Amino acid sequence: MAISTPLVVIAFFVVFPSMVLAKQYVVGDDEGWDGNVDYQAWADDKTFKLGDVLIFKYDAGSHNVAQAFNADGYDSCTSSPELGVYTSGNDALTFNLVGSYYFLCDYHCDSDQHKVMINIVT
Repeated sequence: MAISTPLVVIAFFVVFPSMVLAKQYVVGDDEGWDGNVDYQAWADDKTFKLGDVLIFKYDAGSHNVAQAFNADGYDSCTSSPELGVYTSGNDALTFNLVGSYYFLCDYHCDSDQHKVMINIVT
């Protein structure tokens, strides 16, 4: 007995809904990670879910994206290199775990609050 193509497609959407419904967000929208943006205000009006992708676009020679371990590291602009430091200027990060994620620019976090906390929900 052959399995029909429509049945396979429907099964895929049922089994992998987070992959199907995932959204991509460019951090800071048109300004990117380079701009004079209140990144926390940008994030606060969005609901980030499992499978979503954050894209950090910036001048690779002037900025980076580093992750802090927790809120204390975030508040003090202390990154945790073992969690990730990204330098390409076009970094796409996919979220596969629920929780809070803390991102900052190692070069400008102290001077212009170049940071954002993202909360991932189911």
